[in-house]
Amino acid sequence: MVIRFFRSSYHTRLFVLILIVLLFWLPEMFVPAGNKVVWKVVCLPNLLWLQQIVAMILFFFTALFINHVGSKHLLSGRNSYFAAFFFILAGSALGFLTQMSPYIFGVFFFALFYQKIFDLQNSTKIVTTAFDAGLSLGIVSLFYPPALFLLLFIWLALLTYQADEWRAYFTGIVGMLVPWFFILSGFFWFDKLPEVLQYFLQAFHFREIWLPFTRNLDVILFTLTALTTLTAVFSLLGKLSSFNIGLRQHSVVSLWGLVSCSLIVFLFAAPVQVLLLLSLPASLILGAFFSRIKRLRWANIFVLLWVLLIFLNHYLPLFHAA
Repeated sequence: MVIRFFRSSYHTRLFVLILIVLLFWLPEMFVPAGNKVVWKVVCLPNLLWLQQIVAMILFFFTALFINHVGSKHLLSGRNSYFAAFFFILAGSALGFLTQMSPYIFGVFFFALFYQKIFDLQNSTKIVTTAFDAGLSLGIVSLFYPPALFLLLFIWLALLTYQADEWRAYFTGIVGMLVPWFFILSGFFWFDKLPEVLQYFLQAFHFREIWLPFTRNLDVILFTLTALTTLTAVFSLLGKLSSFNIGLRQHSVVSLWGLVSCSLIVFLFAAPVQVLLLLSLPASLILGAFFSRIKRLRWANIFVLLWVLLIFLNHYLPLFHAA
C-alpha cells in the first residue's frame, strides 16, 4: 500500500508528503526537544514559530530536490517519491532533528552537492562539474567544517565514473576553498578572524559521547533507522551485478557517500542535530532498496509501524507537557 503509493509521482503523493512534514515538525513549536531551541536565526531571534516554518519549508524543498536526484539517475525508480519519503522519515525520526539548526541549511546545499556528484557520470564539462561539486561542499562545510573531508568522496566518485581528466581532481579542491576564502577575508577585514579560526578548529575534536539520546523512543528509532539502512546497503550490494553499468556506478557512489558521511559524522564532535546530514545519503539507499523490494505486504507493515513510532515520538511529549 505505502510502497506502491509512492511509486508514482501524482500530485496526491506530493500533498501527502507535505502533510507528513507538517505532522512531524509542528509539535516542536509547542514542546521543543530538550525544552530548548538549539539554534536561533540571527534575523528571527524571538519568532520561534517563524523559525520553525522556515525550517519546515527548507526541509521539504530539500526532500523534493534529493528525490529529483534519485529519480533522474534511476536509483529509486523513474517518477517516484521514494527518496523524498524516506528522507522525511529519516530526517524527522528523532525529536531534536525537527528544529531550526544550522544543519537544515547545510543539508540543503548537501543535496546540491549530491546532484553535481551524480552529474559527473555523463558530464561533457567534467572539470566544471567537479568545481561546482567542490563549491557546494565548501558551502556545506561552513555549517559543518568536517565536511571538508568529503573531498575524498569527490575523488572516489571520479574514480568510480572513470574520469580521466586530472584537472577535475584539482578543481574540486579549488571550488571547496572558494567559500572559505570569502568568509575568512570578510572576518579578517572586520578583525574577527581569531574567533572564526577557533570555531573551525573546535569542530575537528573527536566525539566522546556516541549515543547522546535522552528519550527511549529516540534510541529505538535511531536503531531502527540504522538497521533498516544497513539492510538496504547489503541488499544493494547483492544486486550490483544485475545492474547496468550506469546504475551500478550510481549505486556504488551512493554507498561510498553513505560510508564517508557516516565516518565523518560519528568521528567528529558535533551536536546531535548533525545526524540530519546522514538522512540524505540514507534516503537514496533506502529509496533504491524499497523500490526493488518484492514482498510488499511485509514492507508496507514495517513502514507503517515506522511512521507510527515517529508520530508517537513527536506527540507523546505534548501529553507529558500538559
